[in-house]
Amino acid sequence: MKNLQGIIRRSTVNSLSQYERVGYMSENMSNFNTNTYKSVSFDDVLNEKGIIQGVERVNFAQGLLRRTDNPLNIGLDGAGFIPVTNKNGEIMYTRDGSFTTNNEGTIVTYAGDIVGGGINIGANYHRLEIRKNGDVYTYQTPTSEGEFKGNIPVVTFANPEGLKEIGGNNYVKTEDSGTPQLADSNHQKIVQYHVEGSNVDLFAEVNNVMRLNTSLLATTSLMSVIDDMYNKAINIRE
Repeated sequence: MKNLQGIIRRSTVNSLSQYERVGYMSENMSNFNTNTYKSVSFDDVLNEKGIIQGVERVNFAQGLLRRTDNPLNIGLDGAGFIPVTNKNGEIMYTRDGSFTTNNEGTIVTYAGDIVGGGINIGANYHRLEIRKNGDVYTYQTPTSEGEFKGNIPVVTFANPEGLKEIGGNNYVKTEDSGTPQLADSNHQKIVQYHVEGSNVDLFAEVNNVMRLNTSLLATTSLMSVIDDMYNKAINIRE
């Protein structure tokens, strides 16, 4: 009887874990076209008590950089995040470089968060240049020299998986992530006229869902057989 109870318990835990995985896979596939979305997995780990539990893991691998026609769009080529500040003064970190300007001509995210330390480029310029090191220049005419407006900083974390996602492609630091470190200005990361896509491997996700569906069916069938055996064992004892 105890062996049957153990099998039922393990099968139940396995089924719950598999359903959790289906949820994460569905979320990944639904965000396939979301800029800078990072795929999430649900992995089984053995804790210090010898009990298997699920842990959420975020894959911070870079997505493909897509060309756009907007000079305020930037993508990060490599690891790193851009600090932005919301209206409450909270500093957040993002890889979503689909920027715009507010009414004052300051570069902001589409949610209105200020990029970097606040870079005002105004509205009257012929051309905007954002260099690979984050320096921002405006040109008044096709032949004029550029006017420096500010710098878009890039920071890195020792453990980006420790960052806490707060929605809107934004993260905040935690004790697990460590403190942000300013990237070397000589390390060329910023690519103008580009945005980063999601890093979701759609074909892999579909394949995983199919494999997981087969596993769920097998587990459900096993639980049904064990449950029948358990009931018969009880009837025999009675």
